[in-house]
Amino acid sequence: MKRNFKYLIYSGLVFGTLLSSCSKDFLDQPPYTSIDANEALATDADILTALNGTYAGMRNTNLYGRTLPLLGDLQADNIFISTRNSGRFTGHNLNNFVVNNADVLGLWENAYRVILRANNIINAKPTVTSQANVNQYQGEAYAIRGLMYFELVRHFARPYTDNPAGLGVPIVLDFNIEGKPARATVEEVYAQILSDLDKAYELMTLKPTTARLNKYAARGLAAKVNLSKGTPASNQLAFDQAVEVINSSNTSLLTLANYNTYWSSSIAQTAAAANESLFEIVSDQIDNAGFDELAYFFGQQGYGDALANPLLYAAYSDTDVRKSLIQVGARTRAENPAYIVRKYPDLVNYGTKKVLRISDVYLIAAEAAYNLGRPTEATTYLRTLVAQRDPQATVNETGPALFERIITERRKELAFEGDRLHTLNRLKRDITERGGSVKNIPYTDFRRVAPIPLSELDRNPITQNPGWQ
Repeated sequence: MKRNFKYLIYSGLVFGTLLSSCSKDFLDQPPYTSIDANEALATDADILTALNGTYAGMRNTNLYGRTLPLLGDLQADNIFISTRNSGRFTGHNLNNFVVNNADVLGLWENAYRVILRANNIINAKPTVTSQANVNQYQGEAYAIRGLMYFELVRHFARPYTDNPAGLGVPIVLDFNIEGKPARATVEEVYAQILSDLDKAYELMTLKPTTARLNKYAARGLAAKVNLSKGTPASNQLAFDQAVEVINSSNTSLLTLANYNTYWSSSIAQTAAAANESLFEIVSDQIDNAGFDELAYFFGQQGYGDALANPLLYAAYSDTDVRKSLIQVGARTRAENPAYIVRKYPDLVNYGTKKVLRISDVYLIAAEAAYNLGRPTEATTYLRTLVAQRDPQATVNETGPALFERIITERRKELAFEGDRLHTLNRLKRDITERGGSVKNIPYTDFRRVAPIPLSELDRNPITQNPGWQ
């Protein structure tokens, strides 16, 4: 079997053997699209090739290439679509998107494609190999699978804090073309996510570049997942895991001096130069989504459709370096003033999309500490972050005001990275004072949860989310 056909297994296109009842030898051979995973992934080099293809899948427009970071802010209160626009995401902007929305379908389909690729790596049993390399690569695949399920359950189900027994998403751990998996509960999906991230932490030993996952990135993701659960036990885990990442990952907090340089970079960092990023999706002039990249959606030399909410801009003090990533300008025949997002300035190499940063981990530690009744530690972690963003800011709040300050700093720090909707959802808060024409979206609005795509229901008659029937 020619090796150049092996890439087909990486895309999950595995079909059953055809014409198996024929007696002719040449008819008894399986088609090249039915390569067994153990044959295709026979060595550590094969698995690395498959892993690279799995990371490439995460770069898709409907995942981190654009949709995931965009929807997390557009469906909340950080950004809105300009009145002069290219016609993209207008339904989400008006909170009036429909059950067969193409972006929602793309998110669902591509997340499961990446999961299928990760499954092939996880389930491979290579015979000629370096076991240390295989452990690393399979650990990365576990982390990828856990991350994809986290994105799916946050978009297509009510949060864990609402009802752990509610409907989550189907859990698929191996390929079965005839399979029709039911929706697992939210609790079961979270258990699978944390199991995958724990396995990833156990297997991984290397820290190649920030464009690939490592054990402390997996630990940081586990902290974020545990914080999202919101139970006393999970808050303790979130705190312990966040502190471990802060103390042991050798990833330095982005400083005031290098803040703007960091956001203009389009190159993955090496372990020796770890600065802020724990994991990021890297696009360049060869590997990118072209005009559908996130940078084109914010950049005024691209579509420039997505603008910052003026109220978000006003939340930054004039001495806060983060305010420099929003420029007050104008759009011809549209908004004047227009609050233009400059967090993704590279429309040539397209830059990086940050999936997990050490700043997020500091915020996780602060919030988890507060939830555990440890305000002094909460204040310490929050102050450490704020000191590198605004040299004149102080953090002196106590009681509920301290919690609100943590949530406000989370909004300001992670703006335009897709976090805001999920924060408001897990806190079960209404969305108020959005930009654009729709100002308020209550937590009870059924569109706070995406619909299961109709094409999925046609093949697999699982239960649709309430309100979308």
